[in-house]
Amino acid sequence: VILKVAAYTYGPLLGLFSFGILTNRKVIDNRVPVIAVAAPLICFLLEKNQGVLFGNFKLGLELLIINGLIMFTGLWFNSRPAQKELF
Repeated sequence: VILKVAAYTYGPLLGLFSFGILTNRKVIDNRVPVIAVAAPLICFLLEKNQGVLFGNFKLGLELLIINGLIMFTGLWFNSRPAQKELF
């Protein structure tokens, strides 16, 4: 149970951290909380429908990675390239 809760809570944190480390893009600030709530909700829907979607495969700790990827992708689509500084 603890690992499942961690997959839902740390997924957006993992996505935010990796987005900040790996990119120089500027996010639209007011959309970040919406994406951070939507990513675990999408993972919850995936988990509830995993029998239909994946057959016999059961999602476990993969939810953490999927959640982080959804967060990263959501941030990517709601950002713009950084402006280059002159100085």
